[in-house]
Amino acid sequence: MTFHPISKNKIVAELTKQDMQELDITYDQMDYSNIETRRVIWTVLEKLRQFSGRDIDPSGNLLIEAVAGRDGGCVLCFTVPEQERGTRKISPPVLTKNESGIIYEFESLDTLLDMIKNVGRDNLSPDSRIFKKENRYRIMFRCAPAPEYQRRIEEYGRFIGQNPTLSAHTAEHWLFAGKI
Repeated sequence: MTFHPISKNKIVAELTKQDMQELDITYDQMDYSNIETRRVIWTVLEKLRQFSGRDIDPSGNLLIEAVAGRDGGCVLCFTVPEQERGTRKISPPVLTKNESGIIYEFESLDTLLDMIKNVGRDNLSPDSRIFKKENRYRIMFRCAPAPEYQRRIEEYGRFIGQNPTLSAHTAEHWLFAGKI
């Protein structure tokens, strides 16, 4: 387990596959509503305290982002929101998982709409998300479309890729435009 301080309120923890095995959890099992995930977070925060001398209270305001790491590992980003003067609002920690989506890019809204019309909305995963940047659009599919639909999608747009970093980049730098 390695820690990388990014700023005074953000620290990244990299967990290897061996770390995940020792903690007896996988990335897919991580869900903050699960007591085992909370145990893992508390364990990581305790090791972080030992490493940095900084105590992060998991019962206070805390954003935890999880990204699947290489070879079965996991990357956790802990962000403690800065407090406004004179106020102390406590909310439970939030764990978001940046999952790897299958991303296609389209040159225009018309091209995207033509693809949806041709393939059929019912044949595309309903939890897929659409993003916009300037006049280009991206669809991030949560699960791969069937092969016969992939070929039709590629008639209208181009396959960009599938990995957690690309998904996170799209979600962060492109404007969320809605779901299919």
